Amino acid sequence: MFYFFTWTFKFDQITMNKHEIASRAMRQHILSTTLEIVGNEGLAALTATKLGKKAGISKGALYHHFDNLDAVKYAAVDELISMFLAVAEPANFEDFDSYLAVTGDTLYLTMQCEPYAMKAMYSFTTQALFDGQFRAAIQRFSQHGLTEYTRAIEYFYQGKIPQYQIDTAIRVVDAFFLGAGLQSYLSQGEDRFRQSWALFSQMLLTQLDEK
Repeated sequence: MFYFFTWTFKFDQITMNKHEIASRAMRQHILSTTLEIVGNEGLAALTATKLGKKAGISKGALYHHFDNLDAVKYAAVDELISMFLAVAEPANFEDFDSYLAVTGDTLYLTMQCEPYAMKAMYSFTTQALFDGQFRAAIQRFSQHGLTEYTRAIEYFYQGKIPQYQIDTAIRVVDAFFLGAGLQSYLSQGEDRFRQSWALFSQMLLTQLDEK
């Protein structure tokens, strides 16, 4: 009898794990489809009907995984942010110049492999002007990025420059992503973004090397 209950318990565990895996996979599919719609057509184009049709699921299935469409949007922006949070480890590079080069290449490849991702990010950023929950998510993303660049600068320059110079450099980074990055990518495409990144990197290095 004990073996029967043990086997039943393990079977239930396996079944539960399969359901959990399937549920996570479906949530991921819904979020990926959401980002694709937002990135290609804008946030206003996202409706439950369009999302369900493009994802190949019913509204009932959609709302089984998310309480409402707003919940889908908030989860999608968090999913999108996680795509951009992976950063290079400074210790793997000889200098800040090479660190910036790899960072730029990574962003460029992301744009090529997931062409809708950056556009979706800017669409959510615009919505953050009117929605506090979006704003909090974008602020977390922005702060994380600035923290990582600060860490990289401090690693490579190790007390060779004053704090105010590091703070100025970080403001330059913030300004690039808010303005120049948006203009060069959305208006002129990924190649233009890569050129702008190279120019931005040179300006940043020049600013940090000023005595």
